[in-house]
Amino acid sequence: MRAPESVALNTRTFSPAYSSFNAQVLSDAGALDASFRTSLDRNMEAATRLESAYTYRFEDSSEQLRVGDAVSSSGMWGSTVRYGGMQYGTSGAARADVITSSDLATGGLAVLPTVADALFNMGGATLGPQNLSVTRAWRTGALVASDALGRSVAIDAPLIARTRLAEPGCAEVSIGAGRVRRDYAITSNEYGPTFANTTVTCGLPLGFTVEGHGEYLADSVTAIGIGIARQLGPFGVASLAYASSQTADRSGWYTKVGFEREGELINIALRSRLQSREFRSVDGLANDDPIMQRDLASVGVNVMDGARLSVAYATQVTWSRERMNFIALQQSLALGRGSLSMNAGHSLTDDLGSSVFLSYKRPFGFGLRRSLSSIEEFIPLLPEGPSFD
Repeated sequence: MRAPESVALNTRTFSPAYSSFNAQVLSDAGALDASFRTSLDRNMEAATRLESAYTYRFEDSSEQLRVGDAVSSSGMWGSTVRYGGMQYGTSGAARADVITSSDLATGGLAVLPTVADALFNMGGATLGPQNLSVTRAWRTGALVASDALGRSVAIDAPLIARTRLAEPGCAEVSIGAGRVRRDYAITSNEYGPTFANTTVTCGLPLGFTVEGHGEYLADSVTAIGIGIARQLGPFGVASLAYASSQTADRSGWYTKVGFEREGELINIALRSRLQSREFRSVDGLANDDPIMQRDLASVGVNVMDGARLSVAYATQVTWSRERMNFIALQQSLALGRGSLSMNAGHSLTDDLGSSVFLSYKRPFGFGLRRSLSSIEEFIPLLPEGPSFD
């Protein structure tokens, strides 16, 4: 019998009450992954399976086939869920602003929220059916997501995901089908209704990127839409998305426009979302008060080498006229091998939501700090949760 080329066992989280492990067998053609959580306390429950899948990579191609548990693609506007089944394509990665931590338990259907979803649910509020709450680390001001079982992880994702421009042709595709995970990280093998989604991205003449995305959840909703993006010379990238949904008794529409520019001195990102009361996607089925409009804006300025100033503004209005908005400021300065940062935030809804954080970070060892754009560093800048009441 030929021995596998690589076998690895990694520990992602280790504590007496909760530990998570990932086992992996690698070969030239693919990888077999399995992850689970368990407790070192014998009186606690037995191990719970998180994910298991086999991924086959086609030779001389960027395409791959994944059989088992996967995270769905969402395109410019769609939902992201955990499901078990099949996923085929050039990329199965979720959009960059989706909170994809595999250590967080989600009650009910395993729908994954975006960072913007988390921000508008701060102050210990629950993120709908996901049973996740968002608070802030008192030492640094960074956002922390916690699940119903008390486990928490720092949110390491941008507020506004960058728009990807495709190369000429229609080589980027993701097709998935199976059943949505239910009570993920709470039970091992619970699956819900049938789910399917498809994302196809094409690079067209004149520099246009066109994306088609559709998603289906049995007996609940079907949604389909299109996204268009283009580089506007030296000014930046503009994008537009439109989608339509159909449930058993209603149909609705959704539109989203965006602009972003990255330069040596200034980085800018804008997103505006508008939808009808009747629009539903998989991630909004349980929402009794759907979003009417959500606007996100961010500006980052590189003041000098090693010094950066970032400003963010966000507002949201629901169909019951509940309004939430905030403005935030961050300034960072490189000092030797470390960095000094100041985070300040204020809710414009009332006068109770101001906060200021000062922190100094210095790495020990030889690891390199991941370089973030000004847009990505807006995440820890928000006011304290009570300001959103």
